[in-house]
Amino acid sequence: MYALIISLISSLCVGFYIKTLKIASSKNLFLLVIFNYIVAVILSYIFFDISLNEIVSSKINIGLVLFLGILMPSAFYILNKSLKTSGLAKTDIFQRLSLIIPVLLSFFIFNEVFSINKAIIILLSFISICFLLYKKSTNNGKFNIIYLILVFLIYGLIDTLFKIIATSSSTKYTTTLFFIFICCTVVSLLYYFFNKGKSDLKFIYLGALLGILNFCNIFFYMKAHTYFKDSPTLVFITMNLGVIIGGTLIGKYYFKEKISKPNVIGILLAVASIILLALVQLNIL
Repeated sequence: MYALIISLISSLCVGFYIKTLKIASSKNLFLLVIFNYIVAVILSYIFFDISLNEIVSSKINIGLVLFLGILMPSAFYILNKSLKTSGLAKTDIFQRLSLIIPVLLSFFIFNEVFSINKAIIILLSFISICFLLYKKSTNNGKFNIIYLILVFLIYGLIDTLFKIIATSSSTKYTTTLFFIFICCTVVSLLYYFFNKGKSDLKFIYLGALLGILNFCNIFFYMKAHTYFKDSPTLVFITMNLGVIIGGTLIGKYYFKEKISKPNVIGILLAVASIILLALVQLNIL
């Protein structure tokens, strides 16, 4: 159980940490991201027990590695923008609601059987999004919606691609993840050099700390799935509901984010859609 709790806390800390830093410069953001991925590469090599022979002989999907290598650093930029314009609570909820995208795509990619229950849950999740977007939280409201929707789409796509990698039998998931972190580091370096402005070197060690938080999230999430291999829905429910509730409370009481009545309805609908989806996966509904 400790692995699940550590993963949940780490996930909450990532959003909290980035919002607290208040990164205004894209140059500094990508300096942060570079060292985040450098640490992730080092830690994955140590804790995933990856050997040099395994790296040489592995048959990874280069297309997926490159695509995720571009998408994941880009997600940090979008996440930072969304945290600044829409707050922690809404950003966390949209990030968690993005699980609807792999559910939708599973009908086409993984030949999952369509059902009325799943259709209702998908509809319910989109209704919750409408309530969450009902009231603009900043003066620059149209950008709130754009970045929130981008968070929803990008993280949904990342989850789908990771599901494809996880179900692939050609190589170990951890080996592919190691290559993805390397690719993310290279892409982040390119983003860094193409962005103008001065660098603040403090973002080197700040990025290293972010890398530890991110890796803890991934490592202990995988460990929790291994421990609860017969009850994966327990991990699923705890992570998603924990982040939504935790993010909402931190946003409201620490960052003093305003949550309107329509937003509260949206949060409740989002929680309901996640619970219902879990019940469907367990064949209870």
